[in-house]
Amino acid sequence: MNMYKLKEEKGITLVALVITIIVLLCLAGVIVYLVFGQDGLKGKDNAVLAEMNKTYAKDVVTMALKVVEKDQEDTVIQPNIDPNVVPTTDPNAVQPIEQPVTEETDVIDEVVKAIDKSSNFTKGADGKSVEYVTNDGDKYVVSIDTENLTVTDVN
Repeated sequence: MNMYKLKEEKGITLVALVITIIVLLCLAGVIVYLVFGQDGLKGKDNAVLAEMNKTYAKDVVTMALKVVEKDQEDTVIQPNIDPNVVPTTDPNAVQPIEQPVTEETDVIDEVVKAIDKSSNFTKGADGKSVEYVTNDGDKYVVSIDTENLTVTDVN
């Protein structure tokens, strides 16, 4: 037996430790890029949130337009009747029934009123749209076709 047998040391070398740290740093960098990069999870989350807000704004304005349309159908303005004129008894005579005349701004005002004054919807700066501002401060403009009472675009 050899008395001067070298003692075997167990453990990792400094080189193995450095390589392990480098590999872990590379993996951490890739994960950070995948989560916070331009096309990462956070970017996709923001895109989904923006699309959700656009859809919400469109749906709320569409429902308000339906309310305005229903109100317009229910509102019938009777013609001015002069009390001194005797109404005709001719069954062929046409009695005019006038529908309410609405302008673009009136429709927009009615839409905003139908939504609710306490909401984040206001009349657009151009008078032909409704603006929706989220709690985060993002603004969406809902364009409205006031003749057909439909939403044309959301930006």
